[in-house]
Amino acid sequence: MKLLIGIIVTLFVSVWMALALRQDPGYAMFSIGEWTVETSFAFLVLVLIALFVGFYFLVRLAIRLWRTPGQTLAANQRRLQRRARRLFNLGSRQLAAGQWAAAEKTLLKSAAHSETPALDYLSAARAAHHLSDVKWRRDLHLRKAEDSPDADKLTVQLARVEFLLEDQQAEQARPILESLHTLNPRHPGVLLWLARCYRQLGAWEPLQRLLPELQKQKVFGPEPFAEIERETYHALLQGAAAGGSLEKLRALWKQTPVSLRQGDEALLVDCATALCEFDAFDDAEALLREAINRCWSVKLVVGYGMLGRGSAAAQLAAAEGWLARHGDDPHLLLTLGRLAKRCQQNGKARAYLEQSIKLMPTPDAYQELGELLESLHELTHASQCFHAGLRLLVGKPQERRGVTLPAAETAQQLQAPNAPPVPVAVS
Repeated sequence: MKLLIGIIVTLFVSVWMALALRQDPGYAMFSIGEWTVETSFAFLVLVLIALFVGFYFLVRLAIRLWRTPGQTLAANQRRLQRRARRLFNLGSRQLAAGQWAAAEKTLLKSAAHSETPALDYLSAARAAHHLSDVKWRRDLHLRKAEDSPDADKLTVQLARVEFLLEDQQAEQARPILESLHTLNPRHPGVLLWLARCYRQLGAWEPLQRLLPELQKQKVFGPEPFAEIERETYHALLQGAAAGGSLEKLRALWKQTPVSLRQGDEALLVDCATALCEFDAFDDAEALLREAINRCWSVKLVVGYGMLGRGSAAAQLAAAEGWLARHGDDPHLLLTLGRLAKRCQQNGKARAYLEQSIKLMPTPDAYQELGELLESLHELTHASQCFHAGLRLLVGKPQERRGVTLPAAETAQQLQAPNAPPVPVAVS
């Protein structure tokens, strides 16, 4: 629309000027030395316009010629960059396909004219990292990436520590990561690799201090974080039991998250075991008893019976209190048999152990009953118990994991200890 209006206005102005100049074309005269030029004003205007147009195009031509070398170089650079992008895409595909040597070669070619050479060198370093005999080339590519104009120093350093950790060189990666953590305390990538470095080194105390920030920044998903947290506190408890003190162990238990203190059976057993190492048997018994009262657990019940120290009579009374609700649990009956043995209540211990075996034969129950019968000088029956327990231990793989023979078949074995093992289908 604007162009149409411009054309119409130009036509009107041109027609008006032509009519005006036709009525009175004007007069112009120029005198230069002996030369005198006379013409109409209209012709003079046309000549001036023609000269202006010619001069304008000459200037444009000169500018274009002046810019031609630079434009040629720019066009060539764009062509090289397009080629570099194609090579980078090809190198990335080769890297994903596991063609490490080809990928390294292609990515190095693309880096020469790439708009992002640091990325090309990083990818080439990753390819060289998988070639075990050329680690020096990997480090060379990393240095080139770090020296590139578009380099992100943090990204390059994280790639370096990733390679070191994959090569099991966590000691070399640790100072780099701790320095990065000082400068970037909330960076998820730094936190991720620092946590992995501490796990590889078994540096559990620094990892424990790192756990709140890992959770806050959501570096790991819920399940991986829970696994790291569980592993950390298990290792700390074991370390405190091996070379710490009772006060340190109690302080560590208070620092342990409530979810682990109440929900992790293995951690509770580890803590009780550690308390027993420091002769804090009453604390260990109270810890397990409160956990069992809070949430019934077969593993904790078995652990309760294996404390081995403390007031056996009090422990037996507490365990018998669970019979009302869990009287058909063979593991509880096994624990009761052990505790009754410690209290030297042989008749009660024998009844509990025989009932446990009747419900679910286990090597532990047979061993406890065999030892009890041996102390009562019932050597024949003791030998039969040991023999049956041994059969369970060397039986099927499922039996070695705790799935045992039915009670009726075990009774037959006790009556005929020399009979071959009876195959049992385990669901």
